[in-house]
Amino acid sequence: MSEYVLELKGITKIFPGVKALNNVQFQLKPGEVHALMGENGAGKSTLANAIMGNSTYTVDSGSIIFDGKDITEDAVNDRAKAGIFMSFQNPISIPGITVENFIRTAKSTITGENVRALSFKKELKEKMDELSFDLSYAQRYVNEGFSGGERKKNEILQMSILNPKLAILDETDSGLDVDA
Repeated sequence: MSEYVLELKGITKIFPGVKALNNVQFQLKPGEVHALMGENGAGKSTLANAIMGNSTYTVDSGSIIFDGKDITEDAVNDRAKAGIFMSFQNPISIPGITVENFIRTAKSTITGENVRALSFKKELKEKMDELSFDLSYAQRYVNEGFSGGERKKNEILQMSILNPKLAILDETDSGLDVDA
């Protein structure tokens, strides 16, 4: 096992006319917390999406090593199964799929095990209570009609239940009021 949870080795990403990332080097040890700060357009979200494997942000050169394994060419779902989670600046709505079903399905997919409904409901309630998130949201469609704060809280709920090895939080305060 590697000493690092995440290693970025020479990550470069070029969009037409823009070099968004240029030879990025980074190492993250287990338990460490890092914050990337910079002006708009500096490449923070590009880097987050490249690490997660978003096909729009595939790296032009360099490698992404997660838990000692080169994942540079791995698909998003394989990265999620390996333990990477990403929250988004602007989480999308998913009409027709409840929050409960979405998270339960994600957990089953990531763990490869059938997640029993009753034990999941108990865990979901506990996590929602911890976040002061009304249980009624579990039966609403994912982010449908949610405020900015509710969308962000929903992503933190997902993260807390999925319990990833690496969490990438992209502008968790974006679109929130002061209390949130």
